[in-house]
Amino acid sequence: MTIFKTYRDSIFIKDHLSCKHIIAGDYSYYSGYYHGHSFEDCVMYLDVADNKYSLKETDRLIIGKFCSIASGVKFIMGGNQGHNHNFITSFPLDILCRDFDGYQNSSPVAYERKGDTEIGNDVWIGTEALLMPGVKIADGVVIGARSVVTKNIGPYEVWAGNPAKLVRKRFSDDVIELLLNIRWWNWDIGKIVENIGTLVSNDLEKLKELVVEAH
Repeated sequence: MTIFKTYRDSIFIKDHLSCKHIIAGDYSYYSGYYHGHSFEDCVMYLDVADNKYSLKETDRLIIGKFCSIASGVKFIMGGNQGHNHNFITSFPLDILCRDFDGYQNSSPVAYERKGDTEIGNDVWIGTEALLMPGVKIADGVVIGARSVVTKNIGPYEVWAGNPAKLVRKRFSDDVIELLLNIRWWNWDIGKIVENIGTLVSNDLEKLKELVVEAH
């Protein structure tokens, strides 16, 4: 079964990607209609890490399945973008040492990778939130509008603020464990559609029945 509809004028991200460093799972969508730009415009500074002077492999943005990304969200990539605050100066002075052929002398390169930015499954990111390089967002997370995420976030947690902090967990620990075990986002899409009534409710007993049936 294939689903073609999305919410309002949002788009399925995976169908609109040209950059090899961005990976998105099935049905994850971006609602960019208020800001009037494509999803790839939300991903900043990939070009800094990917230019001809870079000595390192480029970090990736990896998004799971069934994520909801609101208008104006920004993903900051490119590691430290060449501004190393552990040096005496944070200015990228190594740019002064490049000759016209694109090589460098022995001056240390300021750029450092932060690692892939990873977004789990069933994650909701509110409008104009900003995620810093290398953060790991677990399954089921909710991130408030205009939050600035600088740290990793655990499964089914709600974070908000600048810098973003834990507000609460969406469910009790035993329910979170149940949800992480069933991983409904990996079900066949036909099964998901068949059980929409349960997935969009808080009927945990019915959810447990589905788990038993699956085994």
